[in-house]
Amino acid sequence: MRPTPGVAAITVVLPADFTAFCQLHHDVYQHYAHQLVADHDTAVRAVQHALGDLAASWTQALAGHHTTAIAWASLTRRIHHAARTSCGTPAGALYHLVPAAEADAAVLHHLIGLSITGTADTLGTEPTTVTSLLQTFERRLNDTAATSLRACWTAANSR
Repeated sequence: MRPTPGVAAITVVLPADFTAFCQLHHDVYQHYAHQLVADHDTAVRAVQHALGDLAASWTQALAGHHTTAIAWASLTRRIHHAARTSCGTPAGALYHLVPAAEADAAVLHHLIGLSITGTADTLGTEPTTVTSLLQTFERRLNDTAATSLRACWTAANSR
């Protein structure tokens, strides 16, 4: 929206630590969104809105011990809503087959290519937790009855 002629525009200055956080996490967030939301523009908007949500509560997010976990919760809420209203993807279908924490770890580590530590940093958790989530996901994937999960995972990996 453009300001009315003769009326001063409002300038919003974001805290430097919020700007740094966004620069650090934006690319991973965008890759994650594209894994779950087929429409590029919808994925971009979902990440923008999630970061806007975080900006609105930045002071409270910093007061907690797990700022990245708070940001991840905001992001996944927006992304999953966008995935429901847009065309889904094979990676998005994983969330109907395994718990969200396992799917998050698998998507970030295996599909996006983050290290265990990078995945933990993104999720706002410990590397040991990520390792455990990935091991559980692998066990589910290797279960002989997991035909749907394997088909979904194969489709997500080929995307």
